[in-house]
Amino acid sequence: MPTGTLLLIDDEARLRQLLAQVLELEGYTVLQAPDAYRGLALLGQHAAEVLVVLSDVKLPDAHGVDLLPRFKALAPEAEVVLLTAFGTIPDGVRAMKQGA
Repeated sequence: MPTGTLLLIDDEARLRQLLAQVLELEGYTVLQAPDAYRGLALLGQHAAEVLVVLSDVKLPDAHGVDLLPRFKALAPEAEVVLLTAFGTIPDGVRAMKQGA
């Protein structure tokens, strides 16, 4: 069974809670944040523990792709996965070029 800590950032509370529940059932510890500000704060506090950052692209206070350098600065070893229901190819290319 997998173990480790994940950071989940999504402003849609129901989706965030559902994803967290599924990941916790798989054995992960899931830190949750509803926006970029709180997500970055949690990442700063738990950088050594976080294996993966799962972030929505369209957050109320930031664009997920623009957050990639900040995620990597705080937790260089963490993998970053960006989630969106409304993605574009240019956003995907930009995210991949920045390490997502």
